[in-house]
Amino acid sequence: MEESKAREILGRSFIGTDELKRIEGVFSLELPAHIPEFSFDEQFLKEHKDTHILILCVPKFSNGKDISISEIRNRIASYNGNPRFYNQDWYLNEQFINKPLELKWLFVSKSVLDESRAMPADSVLAKYNLHSAVELTYTFFANYFLNKGEKLWNNDYVWCSDVDDKGDQIYVGRYTDASGLNADGFEIHRHLRIKNNYGVV
Repeated sequence: MEESKAREILGRSFIGTDELKRIEGVFSLELPAHIPEFSFDEQFLKEHKDTHILILCVPKFSNGKDISISEIRNRIASYNGNPRFYNQDWYLNEQFINKPLELKWLFVSKSVLDESRAMPADSVLAKYNLHSAVELTYTFFANYFLNKGEKLWNNDYVWCSDVDDKGDQIYVGRYTDASGLNADGFEIHRHLRIKNNYGVV
């Protein structure tokens, strides 16, 4: 299927080459000469046009630097106003934030699947193929800049395929704290697994 047909079906839920060209300034991207094809058929896209985004992931910013959480964070930090990352630094020395984005088409839900809510991390890992933290971070900010400040997973956290250096599962999201107690910002956290050094005295 051509990009133009997918764009016609999905509307603002499609982020392809033309859409990425429109991101300028802090989130300017470098489009590669060769764009991979995607295999979704017309009926499948029509069935998911209101619930999912189809986005082209590209590996580099316009200055040639790899797209990673670390580099996205550096760029957003210099942006005056919204969007922003939640003010935390626990992950700055973690390996997963330097993982580069790969060239691919990503099909991702705009909201957390209801059936997966409150499901333990081990059960989630056994049942679902998870997206990486850099894929979800890239999707959030690219969509934000293109679609007039739309916040994906605004009040929810999304499990990722990555783990920290201690093997704890990463999750991201929840830009806005519904309680109003915490500052706004795209959050990155880890789910602490119960290990042998946990116990009672």
